[in-house]
Amino acid sequence: MERKKQTIIEHLTEFRNRFIWTLICFFLVFLVSFLFSSDIYRWLTSGFEQKLLVLGPDDILWIYVSLSSLVAFSLTLPFMIYQIWQFIRPALNTHDSVAIFAYIPATFLCFVVGLAFGFYFVSPAILHILLSLGEGLFVTQLTAQSYLAFLFHTTIPLGLLFELPVLVSFFTSIGFLKPKFLVQYRRHAYFVLLVLAVVLTPADFISDLAMTVPLILLYEVSLLLSHTIYKKKEKRSS
Repeated sequence: MERKKQTIIEHLTEFRNRFIWTLICFFLVFLVSFLFSSDIYRWLTSGFEQKLLVLGPDDILWIYVSLSSLVAFSLTLPFMIYQIWQFIRPALNTHDSVAIFAYIPATFLCFVVGLAFGFYFVSPAILHILLSLGEGLFVTQLTAQSYLAFLFHTTIPLGLLFELPVLVSFFTSIGFLKPKFLVQYRRHAYFVLLVLAVVLTPADFISDLAMTVPLILLYEVSLLLSHTIYKKKEKRSS
């Protein structure tokens, strides 16, 4: 109860401290990940028969830093969500606090599943389509930097978009969102997801479709979760 009487300055100080601890966690994980960047790179490019090209030493540094940053962000995500939960916990009742705490591992799992889905399904399909377009016309030589940039472009957005069920569940559990709203604006949401798919993928129909279908499924899963949570809240209040 005492924490609810904190001044604005005290709240900002607490927020700053938690933000600093999150940055420290990110930096430590980044350093450890940097030591294993070469192993991570070998794993990501294990599907290629030949080694990918680099055009200079700057590319090597970019690869190491990019891979380390991605791993650091992924592993720091649960800690960051925990810090956010600790910051807003005094404003929540006991039930909401416990329910939201359960979203911490869910946030990490959804992000990792999104990355894995992009890496194992979306990225190979799109890469195959793009390379087949130039078959017989061009001599295609992938550089390590261009391949990883393509990989990040097709996996990281999916990792973030796979957080949609968690966000919808969270906003439903605190009473900010109702399943009726999701049903009412379903067509609008589909259009937004289609635009996202077009923006995140190359300009061909198959790639757009490969990205749109899982996004729509995510929306429907989010709607189902919202409906389930809302019904449970109604039973508790009745």
